[in-house]
Amino acid sequence: MINQAGEYALRAIVHLSRLAPNTPSPAAEIAVATKVPQAYLQKILRTLTQHKLLVAQRGMGGGFKLAKLPSAISVLDVLNACDSAPSRIERCPLGITGHTHLCSLHHLIDQQSARVESTFAATSIADLVNTPDGIHPICKSDQQHSTPIDLRIDLPPKD
Repeated sequence: MINQAGEYALRAIVHLSRLAPNTPSPAAEIAVATKVPQAYLQKILRTLTQHKLLVAQRGMGGGFKLAKLPSAISVLDVLNACDSAPSRIERCPLGITGHTHLCSLHHLIDQQSARVESTFAATSIADLVNTPDGIHPICKSDQQHSTPIDLRIDLPPKD
């Protein structure tokens, strides 16, 4: 559902959101904390900077920091920046002549994609980090050990 770039971008954004506000973090530190290969992560960080989700600071004490508050960045914002948003079905994927609207199967798939997209749009990075259960995505609370974020989503039953 989410490509690798999208997951890595979410890991990086979540990691940065857990730092003190306006604290830059070098790409090397982000790579270690999120278990993402540094060379690939640098491309993702540049993309997130181009989409105005991150700010890059050069020089001594530089690195990357959030361009907005975690509550102002949605999961969908991050996924859109990395071309990893859920795909919607707008026309018959089989190219069948005469299918001027979606068949029942493709309509169902599109409805579920819309639900996922809506959930991602309504979920901020702050929502991912500030969980009532105390389980933090990516890193243990001591920030010394990290584990990958689990992006599996259990959608509620259809009404």
